[in-house]
Amino acid sequence: MTDKKVVLVTGASSGFGQLTAQKLAQEGYWVFGTSRKEHPTLEDVEMLTLDVTSESLVQSCIKQLLARTNRIDLLINNAGQIHVSMIEETSLEQAKEVFETNFWGVVRVSNAVLPVMRQQRSGHIINISSVAGLIGAPGQGFYSASKFALEGYSEALSVELDPFNIKVSLIEPGYFKTNFNHAMLSPTLNYADYDNVRDVIRSTVSQAIAQGDDPEKVAQTILFAARSRSPRLRYRVGNEAQWLPRLKAILPDNLFRFGARKRLNLP
Repeated sequence: MTDKKVVLVTGASSGFGQLTAQKLAQEGYWVFGTSRKEHPTLEDVEMLTLDVTSESLVQSCIKQLLARTNRIDLLINNAGQIHVSMIEETSLEQAKEVFETNFWGVVRVSNAVLPVMRQQRSGHIINISSVAGLIGAPGQGFYSASKFALEGYSEALSVELDPFNIKVSLIEPGYFKTNFNHAMLSPTLNYADYDNVRDVIRSTVSQAIAQGDDPEKVAQTILFAARSRSPRLRYRVGNEAQWLPRLKAILPDNLFRFGARKRLNLP
C-alpha cells in the first residue's frame, strides 16, 4: 500500500487519456489506465483491459483495481467514440453505439466506483465532455447529443454527491490535435441529397483536428482540476470552447446558425 492518490483513467491508450495518465504518474499519483484491446507501455502507468460498454467488464476492472489499492481517489472518464454522419443517415443501432460509450459508459464506470468513494467520504470524478456538448454540431448530431447528456448528468450528479465530499468536474475541449478523428464512425446510410454537405463536414472536422491546439493543454487542465481543493464543475479548454458558447449566448439564433455554417464551409 502507498499514500499516493489512486487514479483510474479510461481510454488511456491514446490522445487525452494517454497524456493525462502519463502526466498524473509524473506528478506522483498511482495511475491505472484502461484500453479495450492492446495495452501501450506507459511509464509508471498500470494498464487494465476495459470496454466501458460492458457492465461485466466494468465490474471486473474495478474489482481488479480495488484488490490492489483498496481505494480510488480520482476517476477520469475519458473513453469516447466520435462519428461524422448526418442524423438521417445514422442508424438507431449506430446512434446507440455512440451513447453506449460516451454516456452510458461514463454512468457504468462511475456507478462502479461511487460506493467506494462514498465509504471514503472523498473522491473526484472528471468527465471529458466537449464543446459539442454545449453547441449542437452539424454532421455529429449523436456525438453532440451524447455530450449534452453527459453535461446534464454531471451537473445533477455534482449536487447529489456534495454531502459525501465527492466532487464532479467537466472538461470541455474544443478542437485539439489528436488521432481521435481516425476512429470516426461512418454513416450507416447514404442519401445523395447529403453528399456534398457530408463530405464538406468530414473534411472540415478532420482539418480542424489536424490543425488543432496542443492536447497537452487538456491534460494540464485535468491535472489542475485534480489538484484543486475546490474544483469547478466546468473547465473550457481551447479557443472554440471559450468563444463559441459566448457567441451562442449573445447572438440571435439565425445569426449564430449562419456563422456555424460558415465555420463548417457549408453553403
